Parts: sequence; structure tokens; C-alpha cells
Amino acid sequence: MNDVIVVREWDADVFHRRVAELEAEGYIARRESYSITAEMEPDTGNIVHLHTVEMDPPSSSNRDRSSKKQRS
Repeated sequence: MNDVIVVREWDADVFHRRVAELEAEGYIARRESYSITAEMEPDTGNIVHLHTVEMDPPSSSNRDRSSKKQRS
């Protein structure tokens, strides 16, 4: 069974760091699922952005490729 991980973060730096960590573990980002949703903070009126992407779990071939990249 393929368990997709959905990464959702309000902070762009935290989002990109989490995606990079997962990619280092062999997860593959579904680039077509990447989205940024703007929302308004009701109390302040500030606009905030929710960053979202789906990530496929590592397969044996993905792990082989990522370990070769790390050795290079």
C-alpha cells in the first residue's frame, strides 16, 4: 500500500525544510500537487499562506538513487 504524506505548513521556511528532509529520506514530491493558498487572519486582517505538497513514499529504486547521490 502506498501511503502518501501531505506536508502543510504556514511558514515557507519550515515547509521547504520539511520537504528537503523527506526528499533526503527518498520521498518524491508530487510537483503537480504543490499549492499555496492565501487566507486572511480574521483577527488582524493579515494575509497568510498555506504551503501544501503531496509526497510519495520511498521505493527501493528511489532509495538506491538517493544513496548514490549522497556518496557522490
